[in-house]
Amino acid sequence: MTVKILVADDEQEIRDLLENFLNDQGYQVILASDGQQALQLAERENPQAIILDVRMPGLDGLEVCKRLKAKEETKFIPVIFITGFEDNKLEALDMGADDFVNKPFDMVELSTRVKSVLRIRHLTDELERAVAYIEELRKDLPELH
Repeated sequence: MTVKILVADDEQEIRDLLENFLNDQGYQVILASDGQQALQLAERENPQAIILDVRMPGLDGLEVCKRLKAKEETKFIPVIFITGFEDNKLEALDMGADDFVNKPFDMVELSTRVKSVLRIRHLTDELERAVAYIEELRKDLPELH
């Protein structure tokens, strides 16, 4: 299964750079140029991770993250924020971001962080499956008094 990563940034050059880099890493890349498009694609495509610019026209990345983390279907998608503004770091993490990378970013560092959040996402998915399995087993057990 190919891992899908959504990249949302209003700068075409950044989108192109990340698309080429992530494709070379073997990921399927979905691109969004603004926050509204990022929200729609996240809900429709269910990516395994999102790389999200903080400052975008319309819906900014902080609001996108807040909305994603508030929805049951998207709350466990890891979000890595990228931005050229250091002052957004705490606010981004408060909105539910899983990681944060400053622009200009080092591609090796970004790759490492992507792998890290994907590993966490995989473990979260495994845990959810185990809990669902346990719940199914509990339904079959007689009531204990």
